[in-house]
This record gives sequence, structure tokens and C-alpha cells, in this order.
Amino acid sequence: MLSFALTGTIGCVLATAPDELTLAISSVPERPGAPPRVAWVLCVARDAALRDKVLKHLCDGDLVSVDGEIEQRRRQIGEVAFHSVGFVAHSIERLPAPSEGDAS
Repeated sequence: MLSFALTGTIGCVLATAPDELTLAISSVPERPGAPPRVAWVLCVARDAALRDKVLKHLCDGDLVSVDGEIEQRRRQIGEVAFHSVGFVAHSIERLPAPSEGDAS
């Protein structure tokens, strides 16, 4: 199992199946000497308690920390095989917005 951890902002939450939500998370990776650019990661929440938490307590624009595993996928169409990876979230925590962190 390959794991991942990321911090980013929720762009949107989509109900992609009866038993899963897909979160579009944006982040601006720091790359020395390169101009900033936004990277998007689609994370799937399959656990019922995690989906409930996302729907009740998180919204677009929230800064979050996501931990999970990278899932390898294979799809066959005729004689052609397609390989991809998916990001399955195991935990999602809301982080304070940068403006909230400055209030001391």
C-alpha cells in the first residue's frame, strides 16, 4: 500500500456514487525558481463516517489535511488496458485558515 498526505483547499465535493464522495483539493506546491501553479488532486471518501463528516462539517474553501492511500486501478476496454491511480481518503481534518492562525 502506498500512502499520501496533503494539505489544500476544498474546491468542491461531488457525490460520484451512492457510497462515495469525491473531493477536489487544490494546493500550490512550492517549487524553488518556478512560478506558482495550482495542482488539483481528486480524493475519494468511501467510509460512511468520513462521508458524513465531510457533508456536515466541511465546505468549499476550507483548508484541510488529508491522509489516505494511493489505489492502483486497471481498466480493460477491448484489447487495450488502462492503468491509473486513485487517492482514497482515510482521514480529513479541517485546518484553521491562515487568517485564523494569526489571531493571537
